[in-house]
Amino acid sequence: MVGRYSVELALILLCGMGLHAAEVARIGGPEVFVQFDQLTYAGDILWVTIVALIQLSVLHYYLRRFPLRIIMWPGYITMGLCTALWTASSFATAFFCTPPKRIWFADVEGHCGNRKMLHLGSSVAEVILHSFILLLPLPVIRDMILSRARKVVLGCIYALGITIIVISAVRIEVEFDLDPEDPTYGSARKSLLSSIVPLLGIIAACLPILPPAIQIIFGTSVLSSTTDGISTSPVSSGYWKTTVLSRAQMDDPEIPLVTVTMPPMAKKLSELAHGQIKITSDWEIHSARNSARLERDSMRRG
Repeated sequence: MVGRYSVELALILLCGMGLHAAEVARIGGPEVFVQFDQLTYAGDILWVTIVALIQLSVLHYYLRRFPLRIIMWPGYITMGLCTALWTASSFATAFFCTPPKRIWFADVEGHCGNRKMLHLGSSVAEVILHSFILLLPLPVIRDMILSRARKVVLGCIYALGITIIVISAVRIEVEFDLDPEDPTYGSARKSLLSSIVPLLGIIAACLPILPPAIQIIFGTSVLSSTTDGISTSPVSSGYWKTTVLSRAQMDDPEIPLVTVTMPPMAKKLSELAHGQIKITSDWEIHSARNSARLERDSMRRG
């Protein structure tokens, strides 16, 4: 992201992006357009990389936060599609012309593809993946019982996601309106949109994991209210079991459990297993409010 913004600043300060091509040629000469094409080439490769990394980071969070079959399989498939699009877009952009330097030196022998069709295909695929990533956790989220504060945060995340999709769609239209005879002037609007989308994407990706930081900085636990929970639907019941037994989920459980007791032998085996919980015989779970106690015999033999 820093590299992308550095390219944008170089295009403005060194190549006159935002000014008409005639004025840029009068001030800097024809060699400015060579530098402009080189920086645009680097910026396009950085763009597809940034978008793919943000998508993969959001999907990785889904897989860690919701380890359910209804999320896991679509999540892995979407990660594969994002990686495939990243690879294809990177190679298509890097080798748009053969040889690549023909992009900024028109007199070099070779051939180039259709730039608008390349950007159209890549941008439309990105918008489709954005939409699918935004909708992926809905089957689980709709069955969760959340506090009002968390509902507000969730609404902000989805509002940012919808905004990203809308801006990405507008970016496609701006791409088609570019005048090839005046690239420095027409690229300004596209550059602005290209700078906003990854920034909003990073914010949206970070919001779900901010409650612990907010609690430490501001001394409030409003975003980790004990009123949060899981409903009793079939989907959520599977998540209940994952939340109880998975060590990765014990850091921020939706149901406020406090103790998991095991026989002495099972406890000793757990300590030998580097802190991982291994239940070998009886086990008991006590709720935070001491409202119920669940007992099961021989839940797992190991």
